[in-house]
Amino acid sequence: MWMLNNAATYAGSWPNSRIFRFAIDYAGHARAVVLSGREEATKVELLLALYVPVQRQFFGWPWSRARHAVADHRAFAETIARISGEPSTP
Repeated sequence: MWMLNNAATYAGSWPNSRIFRFAIDYAGHARAVVLSGREEATKVELLLALYVPVQRQFFGWPWSRARHAVADHRAFAETIARISGEPSTP
């Protein structure tokens, strides 16, 4: 919830709208997963699938970010599609 409420504080100064959108999408979808009625194991799996590409793109070494940029964005988009396509209650 903090990430969503404070997005302007931590992401407003980023020069690239794509990276800004990446952070906002992560925060929103992570919050949706946490609040969903999915089983805990499924929540953990989805949160990890969201976290890994975001973590590498924001906190990884520059060569790692560049090398994995396309794959990370693709994996992130696939996870969002999976979250959106699954029912939120078992």
